[in-house]
Amino acid sequence: MPHETQTPPETPLHLHVATTDPEVANEALQQIYTSARMGTVEDRSSFLYRQDVRGDPDLNLGRLTFRGSIAGRMVLDEIFSVVLPRAGGVDWSIDGRMGTGLGVFLLQPEQEYYGEVDQLLVDSVNIGRDTLQETARTVYGDETLEVAFHDPRPRSPARERHWRSTFAFVQQVLADPEVASVPLLRADLRRRMSVATLEAFAFTGEPGARRASTAGQHTAYRRAVEFLHAAASSPITVENVARHAEVSTVELNRAFRSHAGTTPAAYLRELRLVAAHDDLVLGDPARGDTVRSIALRWGMAHPGEFARRHRQAYGENPSTTLRR
Repeated sequence: MPHETQTPPETPLHLHVATTDPEVANEALQQIYTSARMGTVEDRSSFLYRQDVRGDPDLNLGRLTFRGSIAGRMVLDEIFSVVLPRAGGVDWSIDGRMGTGLGVFLLQPEQEYYGEVDQLLVDSVNIGRDTLQETARTVYGDETLEVAFHDPRPRSPARERHWRSTFAFVQQVLADPEVASVPLLRADLRRRMSVATLEAFAFTGEPGARRASTAGQHTAYRRAVEFLHAAASSPITVENVARHAEVSTVELNRAFRSHAGTTPAAYLRELRLVAAHDDLVLGDPARGDTVRSIALRWGMAHPGEFARRHRQAYGENPSTTLRR
């Protein structure tokens, strides 16, 4: 989460700074980490700081460059920050735990960080505490869960690779300003990055049970999606889907919220809308095809609602698509 100005929720941000002045660099760094402070720069002639941060107050990605040998410290307030050194050197200490090199590491709220860097290029992912906690409570089905991690390093190389691949995808998407300005897409990126972070680092307390919960949700989600695609033309309900996935409807909804950011009922409605649109494209009024018959075929009994959703998704009335 960037500097604690009263930024409206989900407002896109882009912070770009390049400077050879250490004081300006400190001010810029504090736009991302409010308590951050670099130490004295001994060789000001070779110093350079550059930052490029994109996202919104709940999830932002930064790329920072430190030219020179610099030390600094900070304590995070309301964000979790995952740091990915790309080049150069960094030695760090987080609440007494120490690390070095180009491996991914995690900073948590209220933890004291101290680092010494040398010619460092580093990427960072900053997730608001409320955002990560809300995602964790949904994913693990525990409304009392307080997010805290046991170790600043990923729990395994495989988990780290998954986190890196998710980060690469989110970074690529946010690089497009047009895409980054769409709230629905940013919400999906927040969910992806939050879930990847929750899975990459070990929880404090009962991590095994929570991993099992996540694995179970993934299995239920996969089974449900396969069933929905196969049976979308049949008169199925969410209860049918839950029984096929061998979970309760509550657990099924949690699985869909954590994996797709939607509900199984909404997912089914979208599948049927796509199928109805395909039938409109292939339809022929001369053969007796009508908008009403196609809508009914896919379980949409209200022509006005069908027309509204079709216009929203495809930019034209269903009758126009059928006559094309």
